[in-house]
Amino acid sequence: MKSLNQPVPDVLAGHSRSRFKSFWVLLSVELLYVSFGISFGLLQYGVPPILMSRGVDLGSMGWVIALYIPFGLTFFWAPLIDARPLPWLSYRIGWITLMQCLSSGLLAIIAFSDKSSAVTLFSLGLAVCFAVATMDLALDALAVDIIGPQHRTLAAALKVAALALGGLIGGGVLVGTFERLGWSGTFLLTAGLPIITLLPVLALTHADQPNAVISVRPSIAAILRRPGSLRQIMLLWLMTTATVSLIFFQRPIFVEMGVPLSEIGWGLGTLSPIANMLAALAIAPFLSRRASMKSLVLLVSISALAAAGTVVSISDQSACAVMRWALLQGMASSALSVIIYALILKWSSKTQSATDYAVFCGSSRLLTTLSLMVIPPALKYLTWPVFYALCVSLLVVMSALIRREVAALGDIRN
Repeated sequence: MKSLNQPVPDVLAGHSRSRFKSFWVLLSVELLYVSFGISFGLLQYGVPPILMSRGVDLGSMGWVIALYIPFGLTFFWAPLIDARPLPWLSYRIGWITLMQCLSSGLLAIIAFSDKSSAVTLFSLGLAVCFAVATMDLALDALAVDIIGPQHRTLAAALKVAALALGGLIGGGVLVGTFERLGWSGTFLLTAGLPIITLLPVLALTHADQPNAVISVRPSIAAILRRPGSLRQIMLLWLMTTATVSLIFFQRPIFVEMGVPLSEIGWGLGTLSPIANMLAALAIAPFLSRRASMKSLVLLVSISALAAAGTVVSISDQSACAVMRWALLQGMASSALSVIIYALILKWSSKTQSATDYAVFCGSSRLLTTLSLMVIPPALKYLTWPVFYALCVSLLVVMSALIRREVAALGDIRN
């Protein structure tokens, strides 16, 4: 009898170790996504209102949006990340470490470059975005490699939640305290976070190994030749463009309405990320329980309602009402982003995960960035009702086209 019971403690111990490993993997990846989100949030949500408060008009924001271009070009150097591990640490974590240190150093330089020319600041910002984008690329590849199908939607939800937390700090707290911290203080605080959030992932070097021997050199062509990949990229691009457009111009709207920068930072900049985190985490269980299509329909309906409410509130000059609709729109967009990232994880192969993820995510980001760069000049000729109607229409069409892929997210075997 004793011998029959002997293996049980070993099995239980094995399950316990497996659960702890999954927890530590998700925690480590989550913290790095927070670091990424703070830098990205400061650029995406913080810099535009800061510059507008200093007299830069909305039509000139195109060059700020151009800072996002490196996030859409990562597929050019993704094969290098797949094929050439650095001669320290491990397969992916070596690249993550190098890029975190590089972005931290560049942000520290920017902190003391307030009086530099616009060209110098743009070049430094572009270099930071290159480092952060490369770190994000290696981190996404690490997630594809070591996170199993059973945790795929949770990993996507955690990424969106982490980006929301990063937006809370980068686009909320740092904007709200900018007048007190100043340029140097804001960017020095941001510079310290990449190093702090790097530490937990260093414990995963033993698990960070290639999953298979790659018989052919990683390449962009390999994924583009895969049946259906071009259609998937097109769907991701247009779905992301619609989702981002619905939330990207909320802060400029408040500036146009005369809302003080501190109120934008402490109001939308803090409440929205908190609500977005909750929405991202709440949607994950439904995507894993074959309720994906119902969730998609509900989220698109909420986005349409929030867009309509925003338009009415703008015409009424009610900043408080615009704030409420912006919060609701942000929650719906965050939940939709979980679906988008879960699909990218599902479509990326493990034999060249960095390249696959970069092609799907990077190309859709690049095309979205180029689309967003066109919008500020176009807003001189478009009213807000027309703009929001176009965004919602695009979202509805893309949701209809992507419904089959979304419906399959609940099957962990795929």
